[in-house]
Amino acid sequence: MAKTKILYILTALDQGGAQNSVLTTIKRLDKREFECYLAAGKGGRLDGKTKRELKNLHFISALKHDVKAKYLFHDALAWLQLGFLMRKIRPDIIHTNAPKAGVLGRLAARVFWRKAKVVHTFHGLGFAKEHGEKHFNFFVKTEKFCASLTNVLVFVSKKNAAEAASLGIGQGVRSEIIRAGIDFERKLPHNFAVSGKKASLKIPSASRVVLSIANFKPLKNPIHFVLAAYKVLSQIKNVYFIYTGDGPLKAAASSLAGHLGIEKQVLFPGWRGDTDELLAIADVYASTSLREGVPMSLLEAQAHRVPAVCYDVDGIGEVVSNNRTGFLVKANDIAALAEKIKALLRNNALRERFKENISRRDFGEFSVSVMIRRQEQLYRSLLPPKRAPQKPFYYRRHKRSARRQFNSTGEKK
Repeated sequence: MAKTKILYILTALDQGGAQNSVLTTIKRLDKREFECYLAAGKGGRLDGKTKRELKNLHFISALKHDVKAKYLFHDALAWLQLGFLMRKIRPDIIHTNAPKAGVLGRLAARVFWRKAKVVHTFHGLGFAKEHGEKHFNFFVKTEKFCASLTNVLVFVSKKNAAEAASLGIGQGVRSEIIRAGIDFERKLPHNFAVSGKKASLKIPSASRVVLSIANFKPLKNPIHFVLAAYKVLSQIKNVYFIYTGDGPLKAAASSLAGHLGIEKQVLFPGWRGDTDELLAIADVYASTSLREGVPMSLLEAQAHRVPAVCYDVDGIGEVVSNNRTGFLVKANDIAALAEKIKALLRNNALRERFKENISRRDFGEFSVSVMIRRQEQLYRSLLPPKRAPQKPFYYRRHKRSARRQFNSTGEKK
């Protein structure tokens, strides 16, 4: 059976939910049926690792992450590079992910390779009114137009799908909900010890830990994490706050922690390869994001049975059950966020009850296996499985003619 060719497009191979979902999908799709290719901009933290693991990786040198006027030439060149790659690969399906890659990829597909079916996944809506009304309206109009070039729009959260519909994005276009998935069987090193891990971070063994795994971009809102930490530490001293990751706001967050005098108990250790171990020492997981589809790190926290306190935005409420597995508070309400963190830190019984509730909850819809199955079903619905190419007619006729020259005993007539 001939394989269905799928070209995935990402803006950059940085650490994040979109990248995690795409790379996991590429690795786990049925190799007998699907042949996967990946195109991405250069300069991401995962470039080297992905290059070693994937044979069909293509870097689009002109593809830049930021949306700025100074990158218009680069955007036009990236559009051409994507178009030439599509002509070379000749994919059956083009699956774009992330805002910038989604726009350029879909425009290139409809100009350079119209034969392909086009899918776009929203890993959260990548625009918010916090960036300004003009910025917001521009992106809404852009997404409306690009949706008209798309065969299927995929959302990772129901709330994102509902908001897109309310904004008129994707009217008349098929849409699907396919959750971002993780492996809920988390493994720790056989010799792992909570006290040892805390000691490696210079955290006293008896101290509580509040953790956030994110990046230092505006929509992840790390400044609110620092301000909430200050409010908590003003009343509870034996707590350490950890915010992993990197990004443009890291220096500002670190400077704020120093200005507030809490720099010794608010740690910014950068990107980590030991998130499971960090979650194993965490008492509370906190999210101050202003935009999320389905945050993978929050799912991982639930897999480790860590109660969460989060701003109630987008798909977070579909992962955390308010007052059962964590607390949801109104976005930008730093005081409420801090109060709920304090409630969990002070009340061991409450924390244990939330952990038990997490253990009893069925997270099947957020599992990797379900995500892969739904992706495969989507692709098959767009294109039926290919049959193996047949021999030309003249070859088959010649072969039959040759067979008629021999009798049943194999002797020539």
